[in-house]
Amino acid sequence: MNNKIFLAICTLIMCFSCNKEVETKYTTVATIYLINETSVVVKADDVLGYVIQPGETVIHLESNTLDGDRPSVDEYFLSFLYNKNEFKYEDNELKCESKIFSIEYYENKKELEKKGDTLVFEFTFRFTEEKKDEAEVCN
Repeated sequence: MNNKIFLAICTLIMCFSCNKEVETKYTTVATIYLINETSVVVKADDVLGYVIQPGETVIHLESNTLDGDRPSVDEYFLSFLYNKNEFKYEDNELKCESKIFSIEYYENKKELEKKGDTLVFEFTFRFTEEKKDEAEVCN
């Protein structure tokens, strides 16, 4: 009988511990270098207000508080997509750059030394002639 009670208590403990959710919040800061290697101007929407001339670099800073798993450089949450920011190549026809929303198209991805409880990241995105040619006409 004692074994049955012990087993029942262990089962209850396991059930309650499995349902307990631990919510972790991470604060992140990112420096994103936006480099225009094309022969045309790249303009961001009015919210950001960036006008990146050919050969220029703009430094975009952002910070986020994220729930869940600890973000890595390959899983970093880019606010450009969340904020529905647009980046357009000012060519004969306006073409929108959608690759800027996906971290896989960034290079020099680094997680730098933490500052207190804040995770610090650095990324580079290059606007290139190839990306411009592959971009779609804006809606």
